[in-house]
Amino acid sequence: MSLAPSSITELNLTFLHLVRESLLRNRLLALSEFQLDPRVADRLLGLSQEQLRRLATAHVLLVGLRWRRPSVWSCLAEFAAGRASALPQALLVAEGEVDDGYQA
Repeated sequence: MSLAPSSITELNLTFLHLVRESLLRNRLLALSEFQLDPRVADRLLGLSQEQLRRLATAHVLLVGLRWRRPSVWSCLAEFAAGRASALPQALLVAEGEVDDGYQA
């Protein structure tokens, strides 16, 4: 599997670390500032450092954690754990968020 360009990977990893640190410092404020569902926050906090690095290599810019559905993040966590087919599945599930009124 080829990796995303290093600039995207670095940006994703930096952002994921920022969100996790914010959640650990002040969960309620971070949930509000990043507009995160609490289940998504729990999923992010449950990822290992290796899983975060793998997730950062996704060919998708994660800045903004634009996906709100926990099911999307469940698929992304599976991708981070090593199941390559979970990334396209996450993107397909995420398409449904437009129907929920969220615009990328």
